Amino acid sequence: MCEDHRILSCSDIHGHVQAFRNVLRDAAWRPGSDALILLGDYVDRGPSPRAVVSELRVLLRCPGVVALRGNHEQMLADYLRGSISAARYLANGGGTTLDDYRHDPGDLARDAAFLEGLPTYHETEEYVFVHGGLLPGVAPEEQSERDLLWIREDFIAGYRGKTVVFGHTPTLNIDGSTEVYVGQDKIGIDTGVAYGGYLSLVEIPPGRIYRSRGDAMD
Repeated sequence: MCEDHRILSCSDIHGHVQAFRNVLRDAAWRPGSDALILLGDYVDRGPSPRAVVSELRVLLRCPGVVALRGNHEQMLADYLRGSISAARYLANGGGTTLDDYRHDPGDLARDAAFLEGLPTYHETEEYVFVHGGLLPGVAPEEQSERDLLWIREDFIAGYRGKTVVFGHTPTLNIDGSTEVYVGQDKIGIDTGVAYGGYLSLVEIPPGRIYRSRGDAMD
């Protein structure tokens, strides 16, 4: 990549494909020059999860793109194999994903396997990128998969170390705002598009932030 490359990161797209396209366009993302690190939760809750997964497959052909797994990708895979109940999956917004794939169950199974195969964290010299967070005092490579995907309070209250860029916990639940959260050793970028907030694409270290409202539900 070029010396002037940027690191751009986005999380918790939740089926809002047009909002995702909007922030990439507004940021003038340069494939092959800028790194693009996506932190998971592509499916569930929002209107077009299948389109987001399709977009993700295309993006991953570009150098410098990293896509991590979120807890919603894991829940989809667990639901399809019977490890969690339909009631639990639907209570967590899975109905939009099942509806979007209702005519193509084979495609749903294939996409779920693809999503479950995504890595759970990405580390650079200065940052750790992860969906949920890190258990304090445990190296990234020694973290449990559950903590990487699901942890909230223990990470936010207690973690100290290399700066972690994370999603999963909407910033509204951290500091009461829909702005990107910048705290000690932590950068929270889930600005709540699934709950009426925004989808944010953030330059790392925090510089310019590109935001879009979510897509309308059909």
